[in-house]
Amino acid sequence: MAALGCWLVLPAWGQAQVQVQAPASLCSAGEHVVFACAMEGKTVSLCRSPLPGNGLQYRFGLPNRLELEYPAPGQRAQPVFKVRNEPLIGGGLTSIAFQRSGYTYTVYSRVGRAPDGVTPAFDDGLTVERRGKMLRHARCEDGGAGFLEPPLSVAK
Repeated sequence: MAALGCWLVLPAWGQAQVQVQAPASLCSAGEHVVFACAMEGKTVSLCRSPLPGNGLQYRFGLPNRLELEYPAPGQRAQPVFKVRNEPLIGGGLTSIAFQRSGYTYTVYSRVGRAPDGVTPAFDDGLTVERRGKMLRHARCEDGGAGFLEPPLSVAK
């Protein structure tokens, strides 16, 4: 759960690279931090195991008190994460989503243009929906660092 130095590849993979400090995460030692940020006094993280056959893991809450972990520890069914990449003028939107108990959880990173039309604008966060209705939209308070690994390589 320590911060690591790494390269951030923006949603238009390969177009721009910026060196950033990885935010604090809920990933275990040895896991790769795919996405992490602070919101509403808690942390949301997407973690990837380095072991073959072990995929992505979503965690939300505090280090000593997780509120949601997907897939749940010991879950036998293969988790399903859906990756979406959408080009935007001056940037793009990348998201990873999963469904659990009728709710859709989406972690996203958006790069666009600020109102001046020149400066890049970054927006990372989490949405929770049920039956197409937005129940929660929380933005990363620390600005987020976007996806630290290309999502297509981690969500299968």
